[in-house]
Amino acid sequence: MHRLYKRLAVALFGKLGDLQGFQKLKPQLEAAGIPVLAATWGAVTILTSLLAALLAFGMAGFLLLLVPLDALTAFLLLFTVPVFAGLMTFILLYTYPGSRTSRVKRSIENDMPFALAHLSAIASSGISPEYMFELLTSFDEYKHIAHQAAQVVRNIRLLGMSSVGAITAVAENTPSPTFKQVLTGIVFNIEKGGDITTYIKQMADQALFDYKLRREKYLKTLGTYADIYAALLVAAPLMMLAVLGILAVIGGEILGLAIPDLIALLTYIVLPTLNLAFLGLLHVTYPGV
Repeated sequence: MHRLYKRLAVALFGKLGDLQGFQKLKPQLEAAGIPVLAATWGAVTILTSLLAALLAFGMAGFLLLLVPLDALTAFLLLFTVPVFAGLMTFILLYTYPGSRTSRVKRSIENDMPFALAHLSAIASSGISPEYMFELLTSFDEYKHIAHQAAQVVRNIRLLGMSSVGAITAVAENTPSPTFKQVLTGIVFNIEKGGDITTYIKQMADQALFDYKLRREKYLKTLGTYADIYAALLVAAPLMMLAVLGILAVIGGEILGLAIPDLIALLTYIVLPTLNLAFLGLLHVTYPGV
């Protein structure tokens, strides 16, 4: 079904998928490890967005059958909901390769200190680069680095590339500049007859040092977040609810709402929403260290 869907998308919108805007996604698709041509991804994006708009249009029409509205409101509902659904689907699919590339980059750089330590131990045995990268693929905990190593092995065995050519090809497509530097350095040492083991060990030490710096920086950031959370989402709401509790005894309204209704709004809607937003902020800023 997946292949049939891609074929249908290319048949309907293949020419639109060749537009320059979609061709710009090619490096991101390659870096993210998505085995789809840029033109195919563009065609699938357009088709999926149209289907989402049609589905939203059908749901809006069904809603109108259940809840009759005046002509203007019905027109706005039938127009805005499908457009919004189609536009959001298009944006999500168009930006997905870039966001996935960022996640792969972050994963590679977080795993790099430990993967390079293993690679250094493997290289110290004096085996060839091909088998060195092949052994690295057996470490499942280094998911994306193991995938990059598997590409090196594939380039050598299936495509007939030399070790230098295979590593260089992977270095050109990796989303991590730091890992690209490591691979380029390995290529340089192979070509110049340098000590690969010493080089990888030095890069492992540097990667571990950078990892510790990122971890310490994030811990300091968490301390700042904790202070903000305590002030805005703990102390301030408690004070506000205490004041509203006193006003509830006196009576009256604030912004057209009765005091008990305002307390319920803050307790069951505003505060949970703000806490969820704070959790989302933590998730977005989490570097994975």
